[in-house]
Amino acid sequence: MTSKSNYASIAIAELHPDKTISIESISVSKSECTLSGAWTFPLHEKEKIANVLAGKLIILLGDKSSLKKLMLENELSFIEADTFLQEAKRAARDAANSFETFKSEDEKKRKKMIAPSFFSWPDKLDFNDSSVYLESIGKMAVPFTTPQEMKKTLAAARLVKFLIEMWQQDEQERNNRKYVAGAEADITILPEAWLKGFASK
Repeated sequence: MTSKSNYASIAIAELHPDKTISIESISVSKSECTLSGAWTFPLHEKEKIANVLAGKLIILLGDKSSLKKLMLENELSFIEADTFLQEAKRAARDAANSFETFKSEDEKKRKKMIAPSFFSWPDKLDFNDSSVYLESIGKMAVPFTTPQEMKKTLAAARLVKFLIEMWQQDEQERNNRKYVAGAEADITILPEAWLKGFASK
């Protein structure tokens, strides 16, 4: 896939001490970002696990090395929070700078222009601690009825969904401004760093 992709699928996968794996999937398009499925499998059901993870970008929780070994024979694309945040912060900063440059080129005529508003991206996030971040911004991490084994997986999925929605909101803000032109004005459903995970498939 390229930066003009209009659909992506992400899986949050977590290994548990009882030899099971929980998975939450997220479907992403230009019009919406939704939690699209949830599963729990015993680890010996490798084929079922592989079928669910196939074609998705994967975020691993917990023991990453064990899951990678489990799925060694499958070609999987793994993504991390850091690359998303770095690109989101850089894109917001670049757009803000473009605005300042555009305004300064004709300060008299453009002095009343409203500066763009972008999400305040954190410097770092650990998807294993998604509940902490979500609650810190006043959002419920998981419903009270969520099974114990799915709580961390679902919290991570809800945080990823929130981040993607904030990315797309920022993209819309950039796209709506006449000082952003050319390739930079193309709205992408995810940061390029994550979309590249599909390129090798």
